[in-house]
Amino acid sequence: AGCTPSVQPSVTPSATVTPRDFTVGTSGPIHTADPAIALADSDVLIATSVYQRLMLVLPGTGELKPDAATDCIFTSPTQYECTLPQGLLFHNGNELTSSDVKFSIQRALRFDTAGTSTSMLSSLKRIDTPDPLTVRFQLSYADNQFGYGLASLAASIVDQQTFDPDTALPLASAPAGSGPYQIEAIADTGVNFTRFVTYVGPLVGVIDRIRLNRLTDSVAGESAIADGTADMIWRTLDPAALQRLEDEIKASTTETTAQGFTRYPLSGSRITRLLWSADSPLRSNATLRQGVAKALQQDRTLRSVVPVGVEGAVDAFEAGGRPKLPTIKGDRITLTLAYSPSAPGFADLANVLRGRIEELDKVSVRLVTNGSADLVLTDAFAHVNTAMGWLQAYTDSPLPASHTRIDQLQLLARTTSGDQRLASLAQLQQLAALDATVVPISQADGILMMNKAVTLVGQPFGSGGELGLWSIRHG
Repeated sequence: AGCTPSVQPSVTPSATVTPRDFTVGTSGPIHTADPAIALADSDVLIATSVYQRLMLVLPGTGELKPDAATDCIFTSPTQYECTLPQGLLFHNGNELTSSDVKFSIQRALRFDTAGTSTSMLSSLKRIDTPDPLTVRFQLSYADNQFGYGLASLAASIVDQQTFDPDTALPLASAPAGSGPYQIEAIADTGVNFTRFVTYVGPLVGVIDRIRLNRLTDSVAGESAIADGTADMIWRTLDPAALQRLEDEIKASTTETTAQGFTRYPLSGSRITRLLWSADSPLRSNATLRQGVAKALQQDRTLRSVVPVGVEGAVDAFEAGGRPKLPTIKGDRITLTLAYSPSAPGFADLANVLRGRIEELDKVSVRLVTNGSADLVLTDAFAHVNTAMGWLQAYTDSPLPASHTRIDQLQLLARTTSGDQRLASLAQLQQLAALDATVVPISQADGILMMNKAVTLVGQPFGSGGELGLWSIRHG
């Protein structure tokens, strides 16, 4: 009998799946990686991990610590000296010296971008660099806040050989910083980071590759959690999405969502305020400013421009009750109120605020999401988590009638200590309530969801409260 030989089926090799990079999702738009002009949330997050500063502030305590410097001390009442360690390098291999520090700070001061932290360096007279490792700051007065200014984003150190002294860095250009992470590629859709293996400093990263992914909105953030395309979600999620996720966590025996996500505790770190634009022609109307502040009184949960928990905070604004609204004289007024649609829950909140403010007789409010406006809704963290850092939104744009008094109180707060300093801070907060150019609204928990395999170690956040990529551990 003949036998039919068996035919072996061909085997198609399985496709190799390339694991994705560790991914942080956020809805904030990406505009720049230049620290001298960075204002938006995502831009600040990028700059926080890409650049070093001489000092850093621990956001939870307000404590000042060295970053790129080994130490910074007052060698006289008006001389502040910082020492750099040996071996500091930029991402491109160029050596980081005292000359780069001088260039970087002078560049930021020359740009003097509104809304940045440059005013925290206002006592600076001159920078001397006697050798490559020494930076000597000559001050116009004994400023107890100067070290905090050196921890703020405007004092980020850039490579003077690659940064233009007068022109901002284009978005498409990968910058040379010296921070724990360097940029491999950057666009308005996201950023690819790689760990800087020769980094020298206290904020050492561990994960080799991280992707910051720009999400369109809260729906995209919730979807990224559900389908596992992100390991962390920073901000992004609106109140309804957060509630759904937290309900899921509470109902679970594992205390996670079905996809294994938990909420990281960020107690009281989201501060919502309403700011009058300095160039608004309606800002000079004192009755209108007070009317807006009073109209929001019944919903207010934060009573000062300085949040609860920050040393020196005092109650200055009225909250709750049934405030008597002032009468607005003259013709009907139309206010424009701007908000960022990428800020979680701000579309709904802006509508609520509009309704409250329109309870003022003869006042209408038009909502906008871009361009100039009379009022701006913001949840931006202070450049440093100190009373002076939070007061900056008020003190940087004084009303003409308050300018002199603000300068006097600022000088007292920056040159005294103990009860005298606290009294100056209290008076500044009370004056802020009278002027009502910065109106506090609420203090709530920050938003950070992360997979159960993810942990944050050491100092997880930068001086301005932004997520530090260096702190992330996975698995």
